[in-house]
Amino acid sequence: MRWSVEEGYVLVRGRFRVVSSAPWNGGFGRARAIVNVHVPKSYDEPVPAFFRRFQRRTGERSLVGLLTAVDLRAVSVRSSRYGTAIVTAGVSNAAHVGTINVILVVGGRAEPSGLVEAVKVVTEAKVAALRRLDVRAGRHPATGTTTDAVVIACEDRGPAWEYCGGATARGRAFGAMVGAAVIESLAKGDGLRLNRPIGARLAERGWSSRRIDRAARSTPLGDRARWEARFGVDDATRSGRLPTAPVGLRPRRGAGRGGGRARGRSAGSR
Repeated sequence: MRWSVEEGYVLVRGRFRVVSSAPWNGGFGRARAIVNVHVPKSYDEPVPAFFRRFQRRTGERSLVGLLTAVDLRAVSVRSSRYGTAIVTAGVSNAAHVGTINVILVVGGRAEPSGLVEAVKVVTEAKVAALRRLDVRAGRHPATGTTTDAVVIACEDRGPAWEYCGGATARGRAFGAMVGAAVIESLAKGDGLRLNRPIGARLAERGWSSRRIDRAARSTPLGDRARWEARFGVDDATRSGRLPTAPVGLRPRRGAGRGGGRARGRSAGSR
């Protein structure tokens, strides 16, 4: 297997047995090349016409084709003894805009069931990476975008294998490679990083300081469930990264328990 970033596309060459959800030559088959082609966000062309033109221009034949609007400088590659994961990821608006394309080249001679199970492992790793990054689709945790695709390409050399679930070393390696590559690609392309500030996460969800202030004035401070629902920070609150009450908000005068203002004055006079 050899991979490279060419002008406008990522190219993986070899002799592969493939299962994929790719828009061009997806499904089960064999391929000499896998390409992940950059297209503008305004792309609106039938896929067959696009890839036939691509083949004429590049001379590539027997290929599986993916499309992405992600800047190819965001490509991330992770390898292990079991294979190589090549990922481009963008989630500018999760579940609506963006694409996460995963190409996983696996060693050995996989049974068909093993290739299908690898699709499951890759998908689980992608979702777990998005959860770690706290990527949202509206108020809910994102599981991907509407145009994600995955390619599992087996080189058919070496020992035969059938299973790659999470209980196997091979499956754990696949998951670790894909998860790390998704996180790295999103950091390169979208600037999404682990442990970024809560303020940045709220801004990603459309919560400006002015909007937070308006919401704070209309929601009782003790109503934790409503705060969690409105801000979409339930997991952050439960893990202790956010206080129960919103940061920077103070009860109005006389609104504290037992009349906080009067109590504070008498305590200070003692």
